[in-house]
Amino acid sequence: MNEERLKVLNMIAEGKISAEEGSKLLEALDKKDKLASEQAEPVIRTKEKGNINYLYVDVTPKKEENKEKVHVKVPLALVRAGVNIASMLPADVQDKVNDAMGEKGMKFDLSSIKPENIEELIQALEEMEVNIDSDEHTVRVYCA
Repeated sequence: MNEERLKVLNMIAEGKISAEEGSKLLEALDKKDKLASEQAEPVIRTKEKGNINYLYVDVTPKKEENKEKVHVKVPLALVRAGVNIASMLPADVQDKVNDAMGEKGMKFDLSSIKPENIEELIQALEEMEVNIDSDEHTVRVYCA
């Protein structure tokens, strides 16, 4: 029996709340526990190969005092469009972008990103899933 239920039962026993009020609190705890277990269970998605459309990043807090949830849904079409736009940039602009990214610790050559490379990356993303389970948050990164 968890600590919250024990507290409710003690309050009933001590006469601090009525049995009816205690019953309502216990029902609310049941609902809370059910909701928490549903959120903790992994969502199983079926997908056809080559048919992923989005990159998702979900962050769910585990502690009650932290109610902020994060749900990011990035259309992979946006990634494809970005690559096409990047390939149309003049060489001097690509150099400036490469230099600016290098200053931030991300060294790569913008001209080396080709549409066919992106399709390979997106195919690899089909199989990728990152799950992080800490004391404070559950983080999932996946494509569907």
